[in-house]
Amino acid sequence: MNFFEYLFCRLYWWNTEVIKERSTPVFRSIVGLAVFHGFSVIPIFGVLYVLIYNSYYIDKTFLGMSPFLIIVIIAMIINFLCFRKKQRVLYKQFKKIPKQEKKRKDVLCIIYIAGIIVVNTFFVAYFRSKNLG
Repeated sequence: MNFFEYLFCRLYWWNTEVIKERSTPVFRSIVGLAVFHGFSVIPIFGVLYVLIYNSYYIDKTFLGMSPFLIIVIIAMIINFLCFRKKQRVLYKQFKKIPKQEKKRKDVLCIIYIAGIIVVNTFFVAYFRSKNLG
């Protein structure tokens, strides 16, 4: 089980065990994973945008939608295609993982989530400072 499969299973566990979501836990897990994927790609997109267009101002491009929203939608579609059929198999594998390994992988998940939050915060602050002055 790779990192993102584990993260999907952890989100699924969170939605079913903690939140007690019964109607759409798979969909919510896919959306959560897509948001994390989107936030991982946004700084890369921003750097490429600056290199290509030599501008720090990213305006709306496609049908009046933000490119960041488009990134998250694309990630959601890809995650939906990848996880909708194999979620039961993955969750069975997830339940068999020893507690020590789960703790280690949970720490990695927390570091990943905190890391993308910090990187995106600095990214937004940097772009905002460039646009203001």
